[in-house]
Amino acid sequence: MDKSKIKSAARKALIAADPDYYSWPAQQQEQFRATMDDDAQSRVEAVLLKNLQGIQCAVENASEIWSDLPLSKLDNLNWAKLLTTGIGEDNILLNECMAENKSILDFNSLYDYDYDDYLFQEQANKKEIKDYRARDYYTLWFPRWARLIIKDQFYYTTLYSLAGYLTDKIKNKSHDCIQALIPHEYVEGKENGKQVKGGFCWDMHTDASGQEKQLDELNSRLYRYEQERWVELNEEFIQCFPAVFIEDVNQDGELNRNFIFNNEAVLKQIRWKNFLVDCEPLIAEFTNVTERVEQEEAKAEAYLQEAYEYILKNFDPNVVKLKKKMQVVVAPGAFDGLIGDDAGDE
Repeated sequence: MDKSKIKSAARKALIAADPDYYSWPAQQQEQFRATMDDDAQSRVEAVLLKNLQGIQCAVENASEIWSDLPLSKLDNLNWAKLLTTGIGEDNILLNECMAENKSILDFNSLYDYDYDDYLFQEQANKKEIKDYRARDYYTLWFPRWARLIIKDQFYYTTLYSLAGYLTDKIKNKSHDCIQALIPHEYVEGKENGKQVKGGFCWDMHTDASGQEKQLDELNSRLYRYEQERWVELNEEFIQCFPAVFIEDVNQDGELNRNFIFNNEAVLKQIRWKNFLVDCEPLIAEFTNVTERVEQEEAKAEAYLQEAYEYILKNFDPNVVKLKKKMQVVVAPGAFDGLIGDDAGDE
């Protein structure tokens, strides 16, 4: 990949976004990159498409053309676009929605952003959910997607809490375990694909050869186990010395790196604008994580085996749990980008 061509295209794009860009002081340039409006973004995309893909298009069509490109054509475009939007020493970009009039520059540390998002989610849940029970704050309740430059290379990255990373591993392993205990598959219902107001009906059912209710019960127990284990792990890691674990993931030739943080104390020490420098002294051996993954997977598998045996002996499938009936309507194009190798990803 021609790095000089990518950097040249990014420079041209920033001039297209605002002709005065390179006359501004560094702080103003960074603020512009972090808060670029849709019109400026479209001008950037049009220039990058022309210079890196040879695609000539009107500014108003650039975003649509970009989103329709196959994944194979996006790496150099995403790299160049990061140079027009990233902030700090590593050109980091957080691929998450921000509140109106907010940008990553409004948060000094990872903790500042994460705790602010926690408060926002809690406030929204209280408004929308009757009798909502407040949750305690724990590090990175959800993983965050980001992009950055590491040693002059473009990286996709995911930011995890250690508890969240382990819980994901538990979930993946447990689904395989449940499949082995109660083989099942998903089949289309009579209403699947039916056109309804607002889209089409999503009607898929589980076929477990007569053990559907036992499967539901096992899945319910797994869900409760995962939620409880997530809290227990967070409480354990609060007491640990702050640490960052790094995992490189090979994914279709892309450079992907996971950053895993064990508690909120470490998030408070890492600034967005100095991300890699601040992570460096806190990096711990990843073998500590792999060993813990094996322990947690084994513990979850033992739990499921015990739960399955209990269900076989004691579960009464004739006792029906009350569930609110609901119809799932999928908007047209909702699965675009999830199916096939040619799906685009901005």
